[in-house]
Amino acid sequence: MFATSGTNFNADSLKLFSGGTENWQTHLGAAAILVPALVRSQMASATQDSIGSGQGFGQQNEKSLQSEGDTVASFLLGSFAWFDIIACASTRSSSFLRLDHKVTLELAGIHLESLAGCENWVMIFILEISFLDKWKKDAEKGSKLSVIELAKRGGQIEERLRDRLADMENKSLTASSSRNTSGMPSASTPGEVTKIFALAAMTYLHVVVSGAHPELPEIVESVSKTIIAFQSLADAKLLRNLVWPFCISGCLALEREHTFFRGFISTAGINQSTIGTCFEAFKIMEECWETRKGCSYNCDWVFVMNKRGHHVLLA
Repeated sequence: MFATSGTNFNADSLKLFSGGTENWQTHLGAAAILVPALVRSQMASATQDSIGSGQGFGQQNEKSLQSEGDTVASFLLGSFAWFDIIACASTRSSSFLRLDHKVTLELAGIHLESLAGCENWVMIFILEISFLDKWKKDAEKGSKLSVIELAKRGGQIEERLRDRLADMENKSLTASSSRNTSGMPSASTPGEVTKIFALAAMTYLHVVVSGAHPELPEIVESVSKTIIAFQSLADAKLLRNLVWPFCISGCLALEREHTFFRGFISTAGINQSTIGTCFEAFKIMEECWETRKGCSYNCDWVFVMNKRGHHVLLA
């Protein structure tokens, strides 16, 4: 999923970076040991860059020698932050890393779009929703959950997320209009992966606030929009980079939409032997559909994982 040009990793690292169903928690937990040093390194590098360009030849040469190390550190830190956020959203559990993701992504010069195709701001939204999920569960355990407060907090996230999606849509329309005016053929925008993650984040938010009920109008809306965005992809093989939104949207799809998800994974060339967790994500959504037929339980992707006895990293 990640571009690793110029960087070498051992086999155990690749198990984490390609997603997985076994031992990924151990690998991500081990990454926690490296995170503090990586954060210090990147923050120091960012501080040096902000000092100014008034450097002598010797200083410039030293900076050039350090650049490759900084690139590797940035890649590792960005990768760990990405997988930690996806792990929270995949398992609806707490963060594995002691990391201020927002500060790190904003100040350490990390651009997740270049690593995974999805912009930083969407991942921060997904993390916020995971935090809301944890707050809700903690409140429920203490019999202190206020539905009014939950709706308020969820509504604030939703409003900001809708604003960002509307801004993306306006930019897309402007770009499309420019292409049509110039006579160029219409094509998917560079932000298509970001948009799909953002739409799936909206579904995730509704699940946290209202439960995993596909018939809820707000879930019907967000899943429907996500399907349209999937259909607009320039290349169906991009699905390999969209495992989490694919699974979350599929698990909350109405029965009439199941055909789309079955057909899309086939079009993308994903099967049981494909590297990564995309096919496993598809099996999770199918099991979710089947489970929902036999009961009215609040069935989501984590319910299926718990039933199976292991959690899947949807990346």
